[in-house]
Amino acid sequence: MCNVWRSDAAELSPAEIGAIFADLRRAGIRLVEISGGEPLLRPDLPELITILDRLGFLFTMTTNGALWRDDVVETLRRSRGAVQLAVSLDSLRPDVYRLLRGRDCLPTVLATIDRLVEARLGMPLKINLSLSRHNVDEVFDILEHARRRGLYLSVFPVNNGPGRVHSSDDPLMAASEADLHRMAEVFRELARLRRRGEPLWEFSGFYDRAAEFLIGSSPVECGAGRLFLDLHADGQLAPCVERRPVADLRLVKVAEALARVAAQADAVAACARNTPCCYSCTVNVSLTARHPVQFALEALRVRLKRFVRFHSREDFRGD
Repeated sequence: MCNVWRSDAAELSPAEIGAIFADLRRAGIRLVEISGGEPLLRPDLPELITILDRLGFLFTMTTNGALWRDDVVETLRRSRGAVQLAVSLDSLRPDVYRLLRGRDCLPTVLATIDRLVEARLGMPLKINLSLSRHNVDEVFDILEHARRRGLYLSVFPVNNGPGRVHSSDDPLMAASEADLHRMAEVFRELARLRRRGEPLWEFSGFYDRAAEFLIGSSPVECGAGRLFLDLHADGQLAPCVERRPVADLRLVKVAEALARVAAQADAVAACARNTPCCYSCTVNVSLTARHPVQFALEALRVRLKRFVRFHSREDFRGD
């Protein structure tokens, strides 16, 4: 789903990012996800984090874990707005990791995760797992890997359910009906575990909906363009990662760009009907907004269980 590497467009400079994000802040945007591609490839990443802090944003960051940078880690440690850091880890098996990621980086990524735990950044750390037929049998092993280190696990399906034609529509990810039902069973179990207080990041309703998605039931109404936006590294703004950009924020003000996004509402609704996806941004955000009390109770249960585990096990953080 991360196709930004296919673009050869020039990335925004820090000065451009400062001006654009000041405009976004005035327009009411409050939370930013720094994603990619791989954000640690930008040598000026600490400067960009400082800009977000200065403007009063909350932000999260996702990395593939293949790089370690002391300057970024120290900047995150000092940041006022950092609320969560995620490392993508789709397999604990070297052959599967290489198949899905294209590189033999698993030992480096595992070492990065442990170094981040040791760094004690003062924010939730989590593992991101994109579930496919290749790693469906590893989910609970990866959950245990996260649990032993005091991490959360975030799981979402590769969007290859029946009739899905989004960017994950790749022969590598093609799944049989039996594969889809097996993945659906895993998501149902994740929903049950989340309700029990296991360290899973998403609302249990998201995991239930992911199971339905995989066997052909459409997810809830999409929040693209209303609850979230996708800003490309070159300044192009789109309703979400699967929709085409509608404005270049280097050339137009945010208010005009948001008006263009709003004009895409019918197209977004048609996309949700005809080619639904099940990213955590589309479904988890919408479901959480609709069920805030249930979400809050689940989150409290997870925190309490982690607290008890931390104080009852000397080996909580793993070795």
